[in-house]
Amino acid sequence: MSREDVFNQADALMRRHRSFVARAPQDLAANDAENRAAPDAEIPLLTEVVETADLTPASIDDILIAVQEDIQNELSSWLVEMLPAAVASASQHILTELDIRARNTLLPRLLAALDARRDGA
Repeated sequence: MSREDVFNQADALMRRHRSFVARAPQDLAANDAENRAAPDAEIPLLTEVVETADLTPASIDDILIAVQEDIQNELSSWLVEMLPAAVASASQHILTELDIRARNTLLPRLLAALDARRDGA
């Protein structure tokens, strides 16, 4: 096969899949006859009739029902993995916050109540 044959076949293939290929007009006339004779073996022929009812997408409820067990299992695994650390962190945060508030609000109130009792006695 010559180099020119390879280029002609490549141009014919590109012309089948593209609307424009830049070539000289005399080359196009010669290759058009070859292209008309070549069968479109690469293009699939669709023969199956598909009902439009089969094409309707499933509702979100149907999808959720189908994956509900997977979602529950993943959520349970994630909670088992993350919850202990989250509770420990939250507990520490709560204790720190209570300590700060007790020092800032409760302690002065208790001291004021003790001073009032001592002054009243």
